[in-house]
Amino acid sequence: MFSLRLATKDDIQQIVELRIEFIKEVRLEYPKDRVDEYREVMSNYLEKEMSSGNFIAWLAIANNGIIATSGLITIQRVPQLWNMSGKEAYIMNMYTKPKWRNKGIGTAILEKLVEEAKNRDIIAIKLYATPMGKPLYEKRGFKVGQPEMYLYLE
Repeated sequence: MFSLRLATKDDIQQIVELRIEFIKEVRLEYPKDRVDEYREVMSNYLEKEMSSGNFIAWLAIANNGIIATSGLITIQRVPQLWNMSGKEAYIMNMYTKPKWRNKGIGTAILEKLVEEAKNRDIIAIKLYATPMGKPLYEKRGFKVGQPEMYLYLE
């Protein structure tokens, strides 16, 4: 059995550790020598975005520990004809510890994030799905969109 609650600033370090677990699981190649630096950068980012109200995270708790998390970031884009406010949301880091998967935890967290987006009058939610997570999002109605293009600047 698990319970859900909103994250607070006191949870930032644990959220960062779960994000690192997620990255290690889905990316075979990552700069291992930068993990400590990333902890600090990500902690600072979450502190700033939680303080501003742009970021919220839901946590699943069981056995007095965090077993899953995901966050919703509100992003201000240029207003469009189909989105006059320009507000969008991005779901990041949907992660459930391996032994807790396939128990409805991700679905429960996703529902909370979608509800929050609706409460913020956001009309579009974006995310990047792992192959394992894709069915969860499709079941909730997420669709594969147009591919984005990137230019990584060094």
